[in-house]
Amino acid sequence: MLPIDYTNLDYESLREAMLGLAQETLPEWTDLSENDLGVLLVELFAYACDITLYYQTRIANNLLPETADEPEALIQLLRLIGYELRPASPATVNLSAAVDAAVISDETSILIPNRTQFFVSLPTGEQVVFETVDEITIAPHQLSLPDVQNLRYFLPIPVVQGQSILDEAVAESDGSPNQSYSLEAGPVIADSIEVTVSEPGGETRWQAVDSLADSSPADRNFVVQWDAQGRATLRFGDNLNGMAPLRGTAISPVLIRATYRVGGGPQGNVAAGTVFTPASTLPGNISLLNVTNLAAAAGGQVGESLDRARRLAPRLYRTQERAVTPRDYADLALMVPGVGKAKAVATNWNQVVLYIAPAGQVATPTELLQQNVLAFFESRRPVTTALTVVGPQPADIYLRADIRAQPYYRQIDVQQAVEQAVADYLAFDTLEFGQRIYLSKVYEIIQSLPQVASLTVTQFSRQPNTGMGMDIESDGIIELSPNELPRLGYRDNPNTLAAPGNNSYRPAIALRIQGEVVA
Repeated sequence: MLPIDYTNLDYESLREAMLGLAQETLPEWTDLSENDLGVLLVELFAYACDITLYYQTRIANNLLPETADEPEALIQLLRLIGYELRPASPATVNLSAAVDAAVISDETSILIPNRTQFFVSLPTGEQVVFETVDEITIAPHQLSLPDVQNLRYFLPIPVVQGQSILDEAVAESDGSPNQSYSLEAGPVIADSIEVTVSEPGGETRWQAVDSLADSSPADRNFVVQWDAQGRATLRFGDNLNGMAPLRGTAISPVLIRATYRVGGGPQGNVAAGTVFTPASTLPGNISLLNVTNLAAAAGGQVGESLDRARRLAPRLYRTQERAVTPRDYADLALMVPGVGKAKAVATNWNQVVLYIAPAGQVATPTELLQQNVLAFFESRRPVTTALTVVGPQPADIYLRADIRAQPYYRQIDVQQAVEQAVADYLAFDTLEFGQRIYLSKVYEIIQSLPQVASLTVTQFSRQPNTGMGMDIESDGIIELSPNELPRLGYRDNPNTLAAPGNNSYRPAIALRIQGEVVA
C-alpha cells in the first residue's frame, strides 16, 4: 500500500497520488496518457478536490487567531474572548496661550468652553484640528504678569487632536433586539461616543460598556465594535442583556443620536513650537494670542494592526481585566488610547510605578494622557495598590562610523541607506523599555546593505562624540535601566548639534564615507 502524504493537497500531487494508486490496484491499466478516459476522470476529480481542499484549508486556518488571515474572521474570533481592535489614537498636547492684559481685569476669569478648536497647518498642506475636552476656567491669579507686549500667559491648556461630530442622526429605532448601526464619519476616536435616545418620556443618555453580558433588561447600555478600517458600529441589547431601544410611531419616532470625535493618527504629533490658530474668540470677546506648544504633541497613532491584536489579545485574556502582576499593568496600559509603550515596576508590595511613553516617540506623556491611564486602572487594580504613572527616561544612543562604499553608488544614496537602517534598528516601535543595544547588531545591519563594502564603527556610546578618538562601549553593549527608552542621539536629541549650521537636518548616524563613490 502506498503511503499517504496528507500535506500534498494541490492538483498535481493529488493527480500523481491517484495514478500511483491506480497502478498498484489496477495493474492491467497501462495507458496513463492524457488521451485515456480514466486519466481524464482522475484529472477532473483532482481538480475538484484541489478546489474543495483549498476552501477547507482556508476555513481551518481562519478558525484560530494565530493562523487567520481574513480581517473579518480574525475580528470575530477576537470578539469571542472580548477583544476589540483599538481604533486610531489622537495626539494630546499642552498649549500655552496669551491674552491682551488691556481687555481683562483682575476680577475677570477666562472661560475656555469644551470643544474649543485650534487649527494647525502642516507642511503638507493638511490642516489638523485639536479640541479641548473639558471646560477650562482661568482665574486672574493663574495668569502671568504682563510682559513687554502687555500680554499675560497661561499654561497648560490640554487639547486632543480630533473634531467633534455633534448630534448625528444615527437611526430610527424599530424596537427589535440586537439593533446595530454604524456611524457615518470616521475614524472614530475611542471613548468619545455619547449616545442619546428620544424615548416617549423624553431624551435619555445611554451608557457605553465593554460587554452587555452583565447588563440587565432595564440597563440603557450599548457596546462599540470596530472594523479593520476604524469604522465604529453601535450595538444595543436584546431586552435580556441590555435594553433594546423602543419602537416609536409615525408621529413620535424614537431617534438614536450620537456625538463623537473623529481623527487620530501620527499627523497630530506636531513638533514643539508649532503655532496653533484658535477657531473663534472666547466668551466675553476675548482672543487667545501666541498659542503654541512648549513640548511636542504625542500619542497619535494609526489604528491597531491585526498582527498586534493577534499578539496582545491572548495576554489580555489572561489578565481578565485585573492588574495583579507588573506584566498585567503593562499589557493593560497598552489598551489606553495614546499609549505606545508601557513598563511596570513593583517598588513595594502595594506600590507600582507604571512607565508609559506616548505613541510614536520617546517623550513625556501629557497630563491628559496620564489622567486617562489612572482612570483606566481605577477599576482594574487592587484597592490597596498605589499606582504612579510617569514618563520614560530617554536614553540617547550616539553612533559614528567610517564607511567604505561599494563602487558606483552615490554618496548620498549610501548615506541615506545607512541612516535608514540604523533608524529602523532604534525605531520606537521595535524597542522596549530597558532593552539592550548591541554593537554587533549595528555591524550586522549596516554590513548587510548592498551599498556598503566595509565599515568601522568609531562611536557607540550614550554621550555625544567629542572628536577625540574612538568612543566604544568596552563590551559592545549599551545597558539601559527599566525606565529608559532608547532614541537616536544625533537625530532626536534637540540639545545635540548634529550638523553645524544646519539644525533642520539631523542624521541618524554621523558618517564618513570613503571609496569609489560616483558623485
